[in-house]
Amino acid sequence: MNAKVGAGIVNIITESLYDRPIVVFREYVQNSVDSFGKSKIDEDEFFTKIWLDNSNLCFLDNGNGISRNEFYNKMIDIANSEKKRAEHIGYKGIGRLSGLPYCNKLIFINICSFKNNDFQEFYIDGSKYKELKNKLNDYDLDDLMNEIGTYSDHLKGNKLAKIQSILNLHKDIFTKQDTGFLVILEKVTHVLMQTIASADFYQELGWLLPVKFKDELYESNVKYLLEDLNEPIPQRSVIPAKSYNIRFNDKIIERPITKNMLRDYTCMIDLNYAVGFHSFNRDKIAIARGNSFFGIRLYIDNFFLCDENELIPILVNSGLIKHSISELIQSVRGIGAILYITDKINISTNARRTFIELTDKDSFDFLELLAEFVRNIYKARYELSKYRRNKDVMEQNSEKLEQLRESANLALQKLASDVITVEVEYSVPKEFDDFDDIEKKKFIKQKLTNDMNTRIKEYLSQTTSFDYVNATMDFITWLVSNKNDKL
Repeated sequence: MNAKVGAGIVNIITESLYDRPIVVFREYVQNSVDSFGKSKIDEDEFFTKIWLDNSNLCFLDNGNGISRNEFYNKMIDIANSEKKRAEHIGYKGIGRLSGLPYCNKLIFINICSFKNNDFQEFYIDGSKYKELKNKLNDYDLDDLMNEIGTYSDHLKGNKLAKIQSILNLHKDIFTKQDTGFLVILEKVTHVLMQTIASADFYQELGWLLPVKFKDELYESNVKYLLEDLNEPIPQRSVIPAKSYNIRFNDKIIERPITKNMLRDYTCMIDLNYAVGFHSFNRDKIAIARGNSFFGIRLYIDNFFLCDENELIPILVNSGLIKHSISELIQSVRGIGAILYITDKINISTNARRTFIELTDKDSFDFLELLAEFVRNIYKARYELSKYRRNKDVMEQNSEKLEQLRESANLALQKLASDVITVEVEYSVPKEFDDFDDIEKKKFIKQKLTNDMNTRIKEYLSQTTSFDYVNATMDFITWLVSNKNDKL
């Protein structure tokens, strides 16, 4: 016996689960990425194109599409998916309806063969959806979709000509792949149009979707870090930052991080269930105005999952951190961090894809690791602030100041999982010439240590040759050849 559902189930699935217009972009790009996983062409040949044509929003990809004999059943089955849970992307099978509340008609075109103009169509009438969603009538799930949807196995006449005219504008992506999928949100609502028209919309897509880092970052000292994140994790077959060619209105979408958004220290982080990187300043942990790379962003399959706005309240309400939510949010916004979930067997997302499912020991262990990371950020901010407040009022060689400096260094080292020190500019003291030789040596040692740490970091970011025995001489040679560079 087929299960009976109220017509309002569609409302629950769409408007309740997908209550932010921008998630429409995530859901349809996820469907595209999923289809790429079954294709045999090179990854550089995969394309997802998104564009707004008057009031119609379109999503086109050159993935494998859906086999002809499965298309209809896929379209009417909104609650199930054959994808393995570990794959995660759209595994609940309901993402395809996310655009329904935001348009008059939701059209799905299965591109069986671009060359042969072989297309299938299933569209959902938005007016019927709005009429039925508040009714109490019971339907079989299949009957409900048939009530609001219309299926065509072969497009002909004007419908065929319309789709041909759209696809011919993008025929370049079908040179090596003859199949694909097209989604059209016809006559999108004012709410979705406002989202697209917002000043930061393009940047929001860059944070949301699985896109590439800007080329300029591969010319900076984080080059090797980013390259590591684009390699498979051993024994998990997961590429943390796997990215795709995604365009909006023919403009490539990139992760919106530039070189000048990075702080003076950037390093990898491994939380067992996730890896990533974080960037912070060694002199203070503070919000940098105008820098949009701030806080903690959590990703799965390189799709945005949540940030500190969702994470921090859960950590506090779970009793994992004792400080106030506002204090912690302010602290983590003093750094920039991206974390990619790599253990997709033990960590899964909730139905809304806004956080992880907290259902077993692994998920709570991961939550504890996230809490420890946040505590380390808070501690570093606190210790650096205490040191900075006192360094100008205490004597440079006082025992108390040395204790504060050491506490700040320890907090930084815990945050970085590396031996780093407070980034302090040691200016020549006014009384330098009056100090004895021991004191002068102390100040000179401080300056040399600070300057050399900076140069060593710069050298390691540039070198491509690694010789352990001659490492010191190689570094000295590099220093001499770059002696005119500013320290």
